[in-house]
Amino acid sequence: MALPILQAVHEPTSDDLVRYFLRTELHWTQHLAEATELDVGTAFTNAEIPKVRDANCVHDARLPEGMTPEGAVESVDAHFKSRGIECLLWRMNPAVAAATVESQASLVAHLKSRGFVAGAMDVIRLAHMPREKVVEVPDLRIIPARASFRHAQMLAEEASRRWNEPQLVDAAMLHLDDPHWDAMIALKDGRAVARVGVLAVGDIGRIDSLFVSETFRGQGIGRTMMSRALEICARSLFKHVFLSVAPDNSRAIDLYQRLGFEKIGAIEEYQRP
Repeated sequence: MALPILQAVHEPTSDDLVRYFLRTELHWTQHLAEATELDVGTAFTNAEIPKVRDANCVHDARLPEGMTPEGAVESVDAHFKSRGIECLLWRMNPAVAAATVESQASLVAHLKSRGFVAGAMDVIRLAHMPREKVVEVPDLRIIPARASFRHAQMLAEEASRRWNEPQLVDAAMLHLDDPHWDAMIALKDGRAVARVGVLAVGDIGRIDSLFVSETFRGQGIGRTMMSRALEICARSLFKHVFLSVAPDNSRAIDLYQRLGFEKIGAIEEYQRP
């Protein structure tokens, strides 16, 4: 008699899901910068936009066995100096073995002593599609961002104003060249009022760059843009849909939770002030 075949189903852990999200982070950065594998992680550099953190950073940072924190940071500094720029961000490896947690902590302590500031982004995953129909704002014209670079740039300029860094606009426009990045902008009476995009990395989707012009906030436009992004994700049949959000952005977190997102972890990073 034939034995029954058991259908094994592997449910990813929270750590697995964070690693899936980091795959999208890696792709996002690879589109902006040149990657070099170092002992301490993957260094990304782009001397044309030296003030953009995502383009000048260390991804998946860890302290190798036998290397001191001072040596690790010096090796990264030397690599960036050879390209005439500085490392602006260290994004830590969330999957370090238990035996290396202490050494990882020593690397973090040394970064802090060098003036790097701790930051974190919550990673949230779509647990289910919205349980109620999303009511969209009428009189919005939503078009691909590539259909109007002028409007896309206007939104990028407004979004980067709080950071007072024009190079962030250059980075945002560079992403429009990525065929895996499906970006949309919303027009109201001919004016660009919002943007959002979906990054496809294999069977993983990442919603990013949700932004609503300050004058038009509180009108449901952000909810409408998220609804359209979720439509893209549904058509793409992604296994997982993620986005990241600052832990103190309660307004955005409330929106995402109402749309079916749940927190599954966080990304630890250290930024040069």
